[in-house]
Amino acid sequence: MNKLYKNVLKKITPSKKEKMLEKKIFEEIEKKIMKIKGKHLNLEWCGSSARDTHLHNDQDLDLFVMFDRELTEKELEKEGIKIGKIVFKGKKWEKAYSQHPYIRGVYKGFDVEIVPSYKVKSGNDIKSAVDRTPFHNKYIQNGMSIEQRKDTRLLKQFMKGIDAYGADLKNCALPGYAIELLVLHYETFDNAIKEISKWNTGKILLFENSNEKNAEQFKGTPLIIIDPVDNNRNVASALSEEQFQRLVYAAKKFLENPSEKFFFKEKTKKLNKNELKKELEKRELIAIKSVFPKKILPDLFWGQLRRFLKKSETHLGEQDFIVERSNLWSNEKEVVFIFTLREKNLQKIKTISGPQATDEENSKKFLEKKRKIVAGPYIKEGRITIDIERKETESKKILENFLKEMSKQEKESLKIFCKKAKVLDEKEIIKHYKGEFAEYLTRYIKGKEIFE
Repeated sequence: MNKLYKNVLKKITPSKKEKMLEKKIFEEIEKKIMKIKGKHLNLEWCGSSARDTHLHNDQDLDLFVMFDRELTEKELEKEGIKIGKIVFKGKKWEKAYSQHPYIRGVYKGFDVEIVPSYKVKSGNDIKSAVDRTPFHNKYIQNGMSIEQRKDTRLLKQFMKGIDAYGADLKNCALPGYAIELLVLHYETFDNAIKEISKWNTGKILLFENSNEKNAEQFKGTPLIIIDPVDNNRNVASALSEEQFQRLVYAAKKFLENPSEKFFFKEKTKKLNKNELKKELEKRELIAIKSVFPKKILPDLFWGQLRRFLKKSETHLGEQDFIVERSNLWSNEKEVVFIFTLREKNLQKIKTISGPQATDEENSKKFLEKKRKIVAGPYIKEGRITIDIERKETESKKILENFLKEMSKQEKESLKIFCKKAKVLDEKEIIKHYKGEFAEYLTRYIKGKEIFE
């Protein structure tokens, strides 16, 4: 195990040169910001790079411009945006959103966020959501040993390797801060993995100054990690049930057979087109393919995509198609929804069971509804029953009509998605089978987790 961890750490630990460059970039930006005339007090370097728990090649800098809490939110926003634009003048940048807007961009190869924040006394005294972050920094820096920083890197890479890292709406998993807290709570990577393998839905982790009462407000979520900086916050709030179960399952599998494949994704051996054709012949697969709109923050659109996938699945269900399984893939240029149906085409005739034959009033209402009855009414298992003719029997046509209707109803980005969407049958899926999508579809068909 020690040899395995040593090999992994060698690959994921930033070099001295990387760390020196990060510090140099921070100091350069700090100098630039402190020369700007404004109401800001100082600049704080936060995030995993500041805490020395980041991974090799993670060139991210989270920089917080601190302001007096007496400043209004409008002033804070105005000052923060002004400073961000000056820092990135002549460089690539965009306006992003947390509780309030901020500027993020690329500075000498680094992805840098310039976030305005209030200088407050404690995490329980926050005026805006981002005000906690400097306290997260201090908490980890003061409580974590050098060895635990290594264990944190191992656990972060493990999460990355099993596709369960990141609190963004693309991943719905754990943020870096939550992983740092897991290492502090369980003390080592080994202990963390052993305990994670025993977790059940609703698991609660408490730190000093928190108790079970603090966790009550988060009941119904798979994992509750009470923030030691603000006991009214669940650090694991973004974690979906699916990702929670994946994490527990992966931990069990790792303990059975520890391997580097849990840390570094092995390249998927794609099915060739003949193999794919044979596999598709065994299944009832249908897909929706469209574009990932450019003029929207990816994290916002991932949330919309997940909701629209559910909406599409619900619509299929309402039209009597049983969806055995569904998923979504995107490289943030293209988007594909995949549905495995019990059957792709339904019979023309649909049988509808009504009230008990002895229920005269409701039987009358049931039969008065406007629909083309092709057989019945007859009594089946004591109920008034009729056969009607379906308007549409093909799942492809159902989805095409649905997208057409949604292109009129949805707003902005989803409207573009629906207008440019195309429903793919098996032949068309094969035509689009290439690159990253081919890897994804192979994994979907094989039904295995990436670490198995």
